[in-house]
Amino acid sequence: MDGKDAAPDQGRQDHPTDAPDHDGDPPEVGHEQGAATARENPAAGTTSSESAEPPHDQPNGHRKAKIAGGAGAGVAVAAGVAFGVAELVGDGQGGGQGGGTATIPEGSVLVNGETHKIQSSDDTPLLYVLTDELGLRGTKFGCGLAQCGACSVLVGAKEIRSCVTTWTSVKDEITTLEGLPRRWARQQGRSTTEVSETLHPVQQAWIDEQVPQCGYCQNGMIMTAVDLLDRNPNPSEEQIRDAYTNKPPSPHLCRCGTYHSMLRAVRRAAESM
Repeated sequence: MDGKDAAPDQGRQDHPTDAPDHDGDPPEVGHEQGAATARENPAAGTTSSESAEPPHDQPNGHRKAKIAGGAGAGVAVAAGVAFGVAELVGDGQGGGQGGGTATIPEGSVLVNGETHKIQSSDDTPLLYVLTDELGLRGTKFGCGLAQCGACSVLVGAKEIRSCVTTWTSVKDEITTLEGLPRRWARQQGRSTTEVSETLHPVQQAWIDEQVPQCGYCQNGMIMTAVDLLDRNPNPSEEQIRDAYTNKPPSPHLCRCGTYHSMLRAVRRAAESM
């Protein structure tokens, strides 16, 4: 992250969608606020072309799950085992509040404060449950091997890679990019009605610093910043760099090279929190 250097290339996988070249300034990111749904705002988790609404119910009353199959799902599950996902997802942090492990009915997940009965097979990566079954588009598929960070979510108070984590292994509340305002309001003891009036300080700092360029990786960058600031409210620049480059299982990668803007945004968020 020094100078023009990008994050280390270790374990880097090609992005499924090539990032565009950027010859000018980063595109403007709207300041419209809401429950992390600012239009055309990667920091808020949605764009004008992406809806946060879940898929329409099927006639039998069950949502149609788009379940990843074949070798891709097998690789994701195998990679999750290799990285010790089972140890990561049961951190007992009580949805980021430092309490006990959340009580979640069997066959369900607790996401952004709401319990969802899941139709996907038990070995489906959490990423596909969030994006395809629940319609949450902030979490992105980047590599499928936990090597880029675009798929990051919080489980309890810990950032994990959802592309290699089976949904059945998650034993605590999941917070996605869309759920950060609710999480922040709860941490501050605010009413749920105030969620629609504010963004999480990290999201707001990303907007103020105009961090995103293509925006695809920014979900993981923001979730890592929230994880870091929950553990260390006043990190040094060295500690911020360390969180993005040395935390297992791999560095967070940005093909557009927005690392210096991210450093400024994390410092800004720390000051406002």
